[in-house]
Amino acid sequence: MSDYHRKRLEAISMLLKEMRLADGKNQDGYIDDGLTRRQIQTSESGRNMTLIKLFSLLDCYGYTLKDIDWID
Repeated sequence: MSDYHRKRLEAISMLLKEMRLADGKNQDGYIDDGLTRRQIQTSESGRNMTLIKLFSLLDCYGYTLKDIDWID
């Protein structure tokens, strides 16, 4: 993975964490929505995040992909 892509993934991961925190929830706060703590941890760390995981997180957090399109 190039440095450029790694930086973009890190920025998305940080944004996901900010979205979760803005919702006032911890990593266990989405179990009823079908997201495990482990899924949230791996996504927020930028490791092994698939598009399906990204879409699932955004759906649970109430955001869309457009909300993260500011990343170059």
